[in-house]
Amino acid sequence: MNLVDRIARRSYRAFISGLNFQHTRQCPMCGWSGFQFEPANQGPFFRFDATCPRCKSQERHRLAYLLLAKRLPPRLGKVLHFAPEPCMTQWLGSRADDYHTADLLSPTVMHKEDICNMSFADETFDLVWCSHILEHVADDHEAMREIRRVLKPNGLAVIQVPVWGAKTSDEPLNTPEERVLKYFQEDHVRRYGSDIESRLRAAGLAVETLRTDDLDLQVVLRHGLADLCGNDVFLTGKAVT
Repeated sequence: MNLVDRIARRSYRAFISGLNFQHTRQCPMCGWSGFQFEPANQGPFFRFDATCPRCKSQERHRLAYLLLAKRLPPRLGKVLHFAPEPCMTQWLGSRADDYHTADLLSPTVMHKEDICNMSFADETFDLVWCSHILEHVADDHEAMREIRRVLKPNGLAVIQVPVWGAKTSDEPLNTPEERVLKYFQEDHVRRYGSDIESRLRAAGLAVETLRTDDLDLQVVLRHGLADLCGNDVFLTGKAVT
């Protein structure tokens, strides 16, 4: 990012901060309200109305919270949260009877785990939370099968990925520049389309797709849910065979 871009973005943040006495936005997770959420930039995209200044939730976190807060059981039982985001950790941890965090690289989680080859026994968890992870995983089919394996028979898995268009593209790309160009982030190994539903079903998961469209427009606007690739939450469980 060049100097002009940095100055422009800092000026924009300062301008928005000065308007925050106008409460047009509200975070449903922490209760913050103000004129606009803070901007965020990931890969080549700069989103102007994305991040809660208090709890740091982004659009996908607030969407999942609004769609699932009343849909999930009051007590979640034993929970596995992969690559835990602090804003989600507080919420999920408060509703879990036994809360576990996992990641392959983070030093702060409870379990160092490869999502494609987890050490947990079969049918261990009541809920697995997996948000924006599968697009980073080389073998997402195996990761999906592992999620199914560690779920209890009536367990649930919440899965989110960025979705663009209808068809998934996952050809191997050799350089970060190629991955940014085609997959929009240098550490992404595929770009999912809506056919992710068939990939999840092929792994033995039953899928219910919840969408931003399920919410009233005023709720979408109030809570800043305008992420072009983050409109879907996949609520899954073991398919009955």
